[in-house]
Amino acid sequence: MIKAVIFDYGGVVTDGGGGNDVAERLAKNLNITIEEANNLLYKPWDDFFNGRINTSEYWSDVEKGYGHSIPIEKRDIFNTWDHMSPRPQIVQLVNKLKVNGCLVGLLSNVVPVTESIIRERGVYELFKPCILSCVFGYSKPDKEVYLELLRQLPGIKPEEVVFVDDQERCLEPARAMGIKTILAKNAQQIVNDVSKLAEIST
Repeated sequence: MIKAVIFDYGGVVTDGGGGNDVAERLAKNLNITIEEANNLLYKPWDDFFNGRINTSEYWSDVEKGYGHSIPIEKRDIFNTWDHMSPRPQIVQLVNKLKVNGCLVGLLSNVVPVTESIIRERGVYELFKPCILSCVFGYSKPDKEVYLELLRQLPGIKPEEVVFVDDQERCLEPARAMGIKTILAKNAQQIVNDVSKLAEIST
């Protein structure tokens, strides 16, 4: 019997959230290649993703790699609410799971800028537990993230948990711990697969 369903955010709860979008936006803003943008953005990315540096410190590190200052208007690259608003079908699924007695949680890799936007809109309040990389200090697929998830689900066995993510690499550690996993491809597929495992009507 499934007692908890845990969702990723970007690409699962919402359509947006791809890291490549960020590099593409910076490349366009600075008139550089996407490869160059990736090199600039991802050297300090782990520290930013995991909350070890703030937004100002992150851009300071990016500027060091770039060799020039980057104006504020050129830094507008992170996902906005337009990219991160939840899919109606997934919100409906979340509510249906709760009505049927399931705990519904979130396991999300997110930078502080985007985390603030989503929190201001109240979406995180739909999920408990809600484990966010920039708050917790670790990000998927680090094993510690999944151990923390299980710690926050007392009395629930790994095999009673379903985890939905759009990246296979983030599903592998969960699966190794005995958690059931679903690779997200589109909203309807998520609804169908979760409903089947949780034994609720679609």
